[in-house]
Amino acid sequence: MVFDAEKDYYAILGVSSFATPQEIKRAYHKLARRYHPDSREAQTPTRLFHQIQEAYSVLSDPAGRNAYDRQRDELGRGDETAMAWQVLLSRKTLYSKHEEQVFYALLEIGPAVALGDERIPLDLSVVIDRSTSMKGARIENVKEAARQIVDQLHDEDKLALVTFNDRAEVVMSGRVGSTRAQAKAKITALRSEGGTELLQGIRFGLAEIGAYPGQDVVNHLILLTDGRTYGDDRACLAAADRAGKRGIGISTMGIGEDWNDDLLDEIASRSGGTSAYIASPSQVRTLLEKRIRSLGSVFATGLNLTVRSAAGVRVESAFQTSPSLERLHLSDGMTRLGALEIDAPRKVLLEIVVERRSPGEHRLLQVELTADVPGLDLKSERLKRDIWCTFTEEEVSPREVKVPPAILNALSRTTLYRMQEQAWSALEEGQVDRATSQLEMVATRLLDLGEERLARAALLEAEHITKRGNPTAEGRKRIKYGTRSLDTGRKAYD
Repeated sequence: MVFDAEKDYYAILGVSSFATPQEIKRAYHKLARRYHPDSREAQTPTRLFHQIQEAYSVLSDPAGRNAYDRQRDELGRGDETAMAWQVLLSRKTLYSKHEEQVFYALLEIGPAVALGDERIPLDLSVVIDRSTSMKGARIENVKEAARQIVDQLHDEDKLALVTFNDRAEVVMSGRVGSTRAQAKAKITALRSEGGTELLQGIRFGLAEIGAYPGQDVVNHLILLTDGRTYGDDRACLAAADRAGKRGIGISTMGIGEDWNDDLLDEIASRSGGTSAYIASPSQVRTLLEKRIRSLGSVFATGLNLTVRSAAGVRVESAFQTSPSLERLHLSDGMTRLGALEIDAPRKVLLEIVVERRSPGEHRLLQVELTADVPGLDLKSERLKRDIWCTFTEEEVSPREVKVPPAILNALSRTTLYRMQEQAWSALEEGQVDRATSQLEMVATRLLDLGEERLARAALLEAEHITKRGNPTAEGRKRIKYGTRSLDTGRKAYD
């Protein structure tokens, strides 16, 4: 079959590249009636009708469509972009007679070019909980960490300092170069009192970001809290969604044991930020310094991943596995990954379930990345890749399948994290025995990895649940965030 891969036949017919044969046929008939030379509906050039016929002749033929899609994909891979990626599959051949089967795709994303020595300025908002529960070592360590941030930032960076309890207040805002001494004095004067209303702090903090429109900056909000908010959880998540759409990431840091980890995790996930557990007040300075250092090495901003699935294909789960382990939530096939750092490649693992297919090559997914690269003055840089698999009539033995080591490593880490998730889910359903069994298996896996302290924490939590029927707030968070931090390749907790 003859076709021109430079032409977008899908666009000519006005359908998605994942349109079903029935959708393609309906679109063709509708356009053919409208643009046929004998039609009275529109006076258009005959050339347009011939393009519609050409597009339909290719896309209505399965073999022709596959060949066209393949060639279009190869053409797309040759595009020069500032980002680069590698897409690894756990297997490229599947058995055509299975009703459902699972395979994995690992996306490894990083810069394709080097930037100069110039660092992208930060538009930063630090939102600090100063409720009564923060009194003592917590607020003092936060204040010391905030003062260090002021010293760490560059003169051209913008810093807003927002505090909140049952109301919020902008303590100071402006270019660091002109407010450094004032900022440190304001931080020193902070006092703890009142309750906790998270939404007020987030709203005030977000309002302070974006004061320099048109400039290339990294927009970010850092939230530190030790308490729970009541009645405004949904509004906090809605604010995180809006922040993500504006290109503002939110990094959440929970101090101690009494904060809502599910809420803070989701706020971070929806906006493209990160979440962290601060077990002791002394860790505040280390984690804040590390986060500022990461924001200062940003290569690309607004990194978004979109996954488009063919009929009978679904993404069962998605995890970021590097630079930190995070469960990703796809909304209409899209998730926000936030900023891409120069020296910290991003890795995403997709678990894909495929329904039965006829023998032959099939395109199952299309993955697309978009981002801005401020240092090169590039907007909406785009990478797009189709994922194909060959379905055979003869089943391949699992021993013959060579899974890339990078995928095995990512699976090992996500499996461990999911095991502890299953323990808490079982406990919520009242299945105490199953919960303790899961935690004991987690401990065994951790011991195999040499993570003795974290393994001991899992065993202690299992024992506590057996005796009392519920977990401790500290133990649950230590295990949850400890298994997540194993992705860094170091000990979860020193």
